[in-house]
Amino acid sequence: MEWSAELTLEFLELYEREACIWNPRDPLHKNRIAVSDAWKRIEYSLSVEVSVPELKKKKESLMATFRPIMQKVIASQKSGGGPDDVYKSNWFAFDAMFKFLQGIYQPKSGLNAEG
Repeated sequence: MEWSAELTLEFLELYEREACIWNPRDPLHKNRIAVSDAWKRIEYSLSVEVSVPELKKKKESLMATFRPIMQKVIASQKSGGGPDDVYKSNWFAFDAMFKFLQGIYQPKSGLNAEG
């Protein structure tokens, strides 16, 4: 299935509402039934017919793009530059994902050899 930018943003809006899926601090995050029900709500609410496995695949694809961009943002904040030097992504889905994942998703930094 071909995902348009509009459909992707629609999916992200529905995904954001289901915090038990993406927020490890959500009380229902470890409840497999609640998470499964949340995925089904997204499936039934999306404007096109897409199966839960396809939705999960899309989520993983989006995260695979989001992670390195988020790492660039964090690295640019630590570089000592001013606010104008912080990396700004032009990827269409970044702002939609950043809005709800910024305090939750912490990218893994490189391993410190001295560590």
